[in-house]
Amino acid sequence: MLSGLLGRDVDSNSLRSLASQLKEKIISRDVPSLNKNWLTCYKSPFPKLRLGKDFDGGYIIADLPNVNYNIILVGGIACDISFEEDFIKKYPNVKCYAYDGTIKCLPKNNDKIKFINKNIGNLNTKHLTNLHDIIDTNDDIFIKMDIEGGEIPWINSLTDKQINKFEQIVMEFHSPFSDKEIDVFNKINKNHYLIHFHANNCCGTRTHKNVITPNFFECTYVHKKYFPNPPQLNTDLIPGELDMRNLKERDEITLNHPPFVHK
Repeated sequence: MLSGLLGRDVDSNSLRSLASQLKEKIISRDVPSLNKNWLTCYKSPFPKLRLGKDFDGGYIIADLPNVNYNIILVGGIACDISFEEDFIKKYPNVKCYAYDGTIKCLPKNNDKIKFINKNIGNLNTKHLTNLHDIIDTNDDIFIKMDIEGGEIPWINSLTDKQINKFEQIVMEFHSPFSDKEIDVFNKINKNHYLIHFHANNCCGTRTHKNVITPNFFECTYVHKKYFPNPPQLNTDLIPGELDMRNLKERDEITLNHPPFVHK
């Protein structure tokens, strides 16, 4: 095919050489992508705790002292509200808004959880919301998102001022390895530190920027105002004592190397 495209006779050795050169040029292009340093994990300044059910559905948060969450905004419910129920028990005065356009109602009744039948994204439509209105009119916000890739356009739609209102963020990322994810991690890292990282064992790993990285992973971020200056790098093993496998039938993914664990 290459000889036809070139319009001249080319022997097989020349074709292989040309193909190798083209491949090398493609690989060596400086294409922006997820920088491994954007996933640097730090020691939590306060103890951690697990909320939600065992295995998939539970998440690790920092137990911040004297925090007064005004609202928790949840994206992605499906058939599980165990995290939300545990969160409301711990913070009984918080208002909980749960969004999911893939279900018609909560899997079980809970008067303290307001359900909205919309997915979260970068626009406001009949079936989609970007949450800007509720973020703009509230402070001291807790974010919990597992929206199957929708986290990228949603975070990209937010301003730095809006993200600065998030006291703590729990979010699962789904293969964020292309140039469209750059601004997402820049935005979050401006005012937050990553204090917990856990690989979802559903979907394996890849070698990215010479670092073994899970394709799907759960992150917990805490606002920088809660940290001493400078913060300490994480030295706890991953997975940690509070972590549990997402899929019971598969082994955990171990990540005891930088930027996740620093020894």
